[in-house]
Amino acid sequence: MGQAVRLGTEIASYERASRFLQELTGVSFSKSSLQRLTVEVGKAAAVQATQVARAMTQVPSREEEVVWRKPPQPPSETISISADGVMIHLRSEGWKEVKVMSVSAVTQVADATTNALKPMLSQHSYCAGLWDVASFTPHYWAEAYRRGVERAKSTLCINDGAVWIWNMAFQCFAQRIEILDWWHANQRLWEIALHHLSAQEAALWVHARQGEMAASQLRRLFRQVRLLFPRSQPLPKVVREAVLYLFHNRRRMDYAAYRQAGFPIGSGTIESACKTVVQARMKLAGMRWSRVGATAMLTLRSLSLSDRWHELAAFC
Repeated sequence: MGQAVRLGTEIASYERASRFLQELTGVSFSKSSLQRLTVEVGKAAAVQATQVARAMTQVPSREEEVVWRKPPQPPSETISISADGVMIHLRSEGWKEVKVMSVSAVTQVADATTNALKPMLSQHSYCAGLWDVASFTPHYWAEAYRRGVERAKSTLCINDGAVWIWNMAFQCFAQRIEILDWWHANQRLWEIALHHLSAQEAALWVHARQGEMAASQLRRLFRQVRLLFPRSQPLPKVVREAVLYLFHNRRRMDYAAYRQAGFPIGSGTIESACKTVVQARMKLAGMRWSRVGATAMLTLRSLSLSDRWHELAAFC
């Protein structure tokens, strides 16, 4: 039964998974039977995951005996934690956001060409669900704790500028290094440049600003932005929003220091997580999900891609 559920989780549709299962085993297993089995196991796993997350974040009552947990050992001295959202289509509800997080070990490897050390992220784990921020936060903390955040030497929070993500990181991690994703910062530079310059001029301007940003010369960067637009006129809306985005995240943009410390400056792992955990199975052409079915599938795919499928032994 466990292998059947695994196929229903990993293969892009229940119909294809049921055919593949029949080819492997010779046992007839209909699409609806496989779907029903997968959803039931996923539902049970989702309930257990929620109970564990809540238990890890609730303050015990005076009547309860306090049992101190021994924090797990992290996979590396530095771990990277990122979060984001991705949309899926729910029947009767329309498009809804799935909140996703990834936790990764950060190590350094030598570049094959220059032999210079560069950061590498590996040993990824994930959690994903149709949660609001308040419901997501216990799961976010539980997954980070499971990966040894309390014993890590450095905890990196690498994200885009979404306020809900930074508020959640603030709430969960007292000691953290906040890094604005390099690609999102560059995206705002292009929005500023293309509003005022030709494509060729914009490319040259952005390249110069990237150098300033990489060197953590943010005062000079903002000054160059101001020089593009007359002071006698208000900034265009797109430009103003891009400037505010960069300004509000300026304390997360010390890229020179991050690179010197050997830290990654991009949130590619969470972008990959959104595609791998969610989109590859749940956002193919014509797919519509019930909320129960989507929750079950998100739980199962998080466990499978985090190499924790063995935790389903009690349900399969």
